Amino acid sequence: MKKFILIIWMSLTVCLAVVGQQQASYTQYMFNGMSINPGYIGSHNGLDIVALSRWQWAGLEGAPNTQTLAMHTDVPNKNIGLGAQFIRDEIAATQTTSVLFGYSYKVGLGNGVLSMGLQGGFQNFKTDLASLYTINPDESFSENTSNMKPNFGAGLFYHNPIFYAGLSAPLLLKNNIEISGENIHTQSRHYFVTSGAVFALSSNIKLKPNVLLKVVDGAPISVDYNMNVLINEILWLGVSLRPPESINFLMELNINQQFRVGYAYDYVIDQTLSEMPASSHELLLNYQFKWFQEKVVTPRYF
Repeated sequence: MKKFILIIWMSLTVCLAVVGQQQASYTQYMFNGMSINPGYIGSHNGLDIVALSRWQWAGLEGAPNTQTLAMHTDVPNKNIGLGAQFIRDEIAATQTTSVLFGYSYKVGLGNGVLSMGLQGGFQNFKTDLASLYTINPDESFSENTSNMKPNFGAGLFYHNPIFYAGLSAPLLLKNNIEISGENIHTQSRHYFVTSGAVFALSSNIKLKPNVLLKVVDGAPISVDYNMNVLINEILWLGVSLRPPESINFLMELNINQQFRVGYAYDYVIDQTLSEMPASSHELLLNYQFKWFQEKVVTPRYF
């Protein structure tokens, strides 16, 4: 009976996670490419560090929140890139901590670069049942569980000065998550297709449309349509539509050639989520250490 109660509770938690995401989801994916595509690793000249925090459905107790620290670099005079990600994703009494290391190999293709990336590491799935409030004390809910599982993923990323496209599956293994010997959840594979381009309207104004297609086993296809405008190579302003879930607003500020600050606000429009708080917030900090100073500074669009 106790195991049955645990399974029912975990099923409800997983249902809430499916409404939001299984793998962590980001509104500012176009400024944080490594989060969904290992092929993005080493795509910049220098060491690129991104710190991101996301609070989904702010104000709802137990709602998803995600913290990410990602870093990647090219290797000077080599056609390879190296990277690492540390991700903490929490929902209700469950917490997933991921440590992933990546490698990419780059080849010239036309006037751009095609990068083939791999990543692998471990994920720890922790359930803190003791943190749950119960009317009648139950020793089953004093149990904390932890599952350590390996995983790996792959991706392709092509980019030139005005265009990019990517195809990836960041986590390929469908691990079983267990509590008290019972399988209560199986990870689903996520496949991502991304693309974007930059169009100059004038010397001071550029448009950058982006699209993200997400395919998850057993779930409807999700599409994120985005349009950003760049003003004076300093300020990005954007809007995204993720039907039928939300409309999202973005702002990215290039403090200088190396430091960028970003913020995204998601407003829920899906009627089936009408009981949820109507907003999510995402904060991004990005800093790039250059290995050598470029004679001609290339704007960072991707």
